[in-house]
Amino acid sequence: MIVPNLASRPHLNTRPVWLVIAAAAFLSLVFLLLNTRVWLTTNRALEEQILRLDQLEREDERLSTEVARQAEDLNRVPWKSLAERVNAVNAVIKEHEFSWIGLLDDIERVLPIDVRLTKITPKVDGDTVNLSLTAIGRTREALLDFFDTLIEDPSFSDPTPFSEITPEESGFGYVFQMTVVHHPGQVSP
Repeated sequence: MIVPNLASRPHLNTRPVWLVIAAAAFLSLVFLLLNTRVWLTTNRALEEQILRLDQLEREDERLSTEVARQAEDLNRVPWKSLAERVNAVNAVIKEHEFSWIGLLDDIERVLPIDVRLTKITPKVDGDTVNLSLTAIGRTREALLDFFDTLIEDPSFSDPTPFSEITPEESGFGYVFQMTVVHHPGQVSP
């Protein structure tokens, strides 16, 4: 039997190699076209984003300088003296809102018939009014009755006497000086 010598004349089948090379070349061309298309579209979007970024950076710089300028303006404001002036204006407004009629009605309700007020000095402090009162009474009991009535009335609190002059010293009756806190708008039961 004769055995063919394949080494002397090899049979080469190159068709599968050429098919693989053709398919690879085709796929390479398709991927190259896809990459080019993606690159062009993303490049356009990137240009828009770069323009938007530049615009935002300019806006940020403008706003930063404006905020810095306004902060500098605010640092020049004398806040402490401004707060003191506002508090002073608020005190004046509260004093102007003070109702003498309401105060006198409340005092009339608690004032005994034997006591006469000669001086009322109010000082408005928030929702309360600090009063300095000077009263003249025929008897010491009338002044003590006035003091007791102030203690019991819800429109008044903290009555504190600080001086008393007897009829011998004054020549006309008991003179009594005191401070009391008035709560406007409180109604006695």
